[in-house]
Amino acid sequence: MTRVAELAREKKVLVCVGPGGVGKTTTAAALGALAARLGRRTLVCTIDPAPRLADALGVGALGPEARAVPPEACRALGIEGEGRYFAVRLDTARAFAALVQQQVPDAATRARIFANPIYREITTSLTGSQEYAATLALYELATHGGYDLIVLDTPPTANALDFLDAPKRIEAAVSSPALQWLMRPPDSGGRFSLQRLRAGGALVLRRLGKFVGSQVLDDIGAFLVDFQVVLAGFLARAAEIDRLLRGPDVAFLLVLAPEVAAVDEAMYFHSRLRQAAIPLGGFVANRVHEAPGLDDAVALGAALRARPETRGIPDATLEDVAARLATLAREAEALHASERRELARLASSAPGIPVTEVPLLDHDVDNLAELRAVGRWLER
Repeated sequence: MTRVAELAREKKVLVCVGPGGVGKTTTAAALGALAARLGRRTLVCTIDPAPRLADALGVGALGPEARAVPPEACRALGIEGEGRYFAVRLDTARAFAALVQQQVPDAATRARIFANPIYREITTSLTGSQEYAATLALYELATHGGYDLIVLDTPPTANALDFLDAPKRIEAAVSSPALQWLMRPPDSGGRFSLQRLRAGGALVLRRLGKFVGSQVLDDIGAFLVDFQVVLAGFLARAAEIDRLLRGPDVAFLLVLAPEVAAVDEAMYFHSRLRQAAIPLGGFVANRVHEAPGLDDAVALGAALRARPETRGIPDATLEDVAARLATLAREAEALHASERRELARLASSAPGIPVTEVPLLDHDVDNLAELRAVGRWLER
């Protein structure tokens, strides 16, 4: 059993991180199925699931409520019994709204916060908002969900570190000294008042208002006053999430492609985790090219002539095909050798951290058979 399979059997939370386009969502789904086969009640959480993958699991369009993978799909994945494999699509806006509702008892104040465009900008467009929403949902599910294992597929990002930095970015956005300076005085009668600030500050704001409009300044001021009630809760929840991610029941898996840039990022991510005293559970290298085998034109020609399907084909034609195949095989061998060097470099930079390899499959992982195949490689 691989280290990945051991983590699926022992941990309570597995966090899959990595850039977009490397098969992270597929890896998370295959991990969930693997854990369910081991008898664990498992939930896979994703921000933006591939529609074909959701269709393959038989859960249709995933929503914010966890849905059980249908029995027929579970059987195809080798999962025995019912009620073991679930999937959910995390809703960014819902995760933020739940925290606001917990922290703000007054309905009118909540309504103002939700309607404020500054709140909507922070919770939807600010860098790190999706990642932070994922951590909010993860905390709730890990605390109250009742699952043996939660597999979190983090949002696609150019940098895996965005997930770790998300709580700090949100904290900086809502407690920035610059924004605090803009906050209206408590007795300003419900409007952002330039006159109540000292003259120098008012001059700066008047000039700023020419660029962004006075309504934007009003929105910022109104948001900051209302959000003071929520800020303490945001910061407290960020601290709780940090403790959760550092706990012994959580493991990070970095999903990558066996390429120079991806390995460089993986090495940097490992060093950052080590500095933060967060252990890395392992690397998952996806779409690894296997060695091509024969790359000699003469040997390939002999192999082609030995095939019963080629009887009657002129030797000259087979030699031409063999020469073309030999060229492709040498290119494939060069790619294979490059990937082996990169994976060796990764392993040497992170001694003791296992690297699980999943080969490039013949087809995209858009059906249960291919997803099961990925799972077999993860548990080898």
